[in-house]
Parts: sequence; C-alpha cells; structure tokens
Amino acid sequence: MRKRYIIMRILICIIALLGYLQYGREEQAVNTMVSTSDTFYKQEFDVIVNKLFNLDKEKYAEELIEKAVENKYRNVRFSYDITGYPNEIVISVYSNEWSYEHNQRMYQIIYSSDNDGNNVKNNADKFKIQIYEK
Repeated sequence: MRKRYIIMRILICIIALLGYLQYGREEQAVNTMVSTSDTFYKQEFDVIVNKLFNLDKEKYAEELIEKAVENKYRNVRFSYDITGYPNEIVISVYSNEWSYEHNQRMYQIIYSSDNDGNNVKNNADKFKIQIYEK
C-alpha cells in the first residue's frame, strides 16, 4: 500500500514537471537586429520558445509575428515610430536556452511580401509565411 502512494506521488511530480516545461514558461525574444535602407526595412530576431514540442508551426508562426507587429514581447520593445513597420520579418526559433547557446535552431520563419513597398502592419494581406526547417 505504501509503495503505491510513493509511485503515485512520483508520477504526479513528473506530470507536473512536464506540464511546467511545456506550458509554464513564456517565450523570449532575443538578439534583435534591424536592417534599413531608403526603401526597405528588415527586422530579424531570435525567439526562445521554452517548450518541449510545438505541433502546429504555422499557427505558432502567426502568433509570433502578431506579437512582433503588436509589440507584445515582454523582454524587448521594437521601435516602429521612427522607421515605421518593417517590410520583412525573420524569426529564428529555438526550443530552449541551451539550444540557443549552441546554435541548434528548430526552424526559421520568414514573413515577407513580393512587393518591397508593403509593410507588415498596413498590408498584412499581401504577406506570406514561409517556414524553413533547420
């Protein structure tokens, strides 16, 4: 009887730990870089997702892009007041800090338009998401 309670407690702890590792941590935007010219503005940054797995990359890519356009990352603020909104966003996605430190990217998201004159805020319908594995 006592063994059963010990095993149940261990299983509950493992489930709680896995739940925390998947859902208990928020992603972080790091290593931001901006490239500008007279007619083009490109925003690049890395995101540490802090999750064990990500099943729907398309949906998650949309969420990451929306957070960037709406400036909703907690640890970084993008400046859209001087140069306006970017014509292209490139996001490199890492699963955790260890993979970021060892350059083990999960995938890269490129959010761009065929026309360089479009920006991500005013012309979102003309943009497409491309996801490149490693």
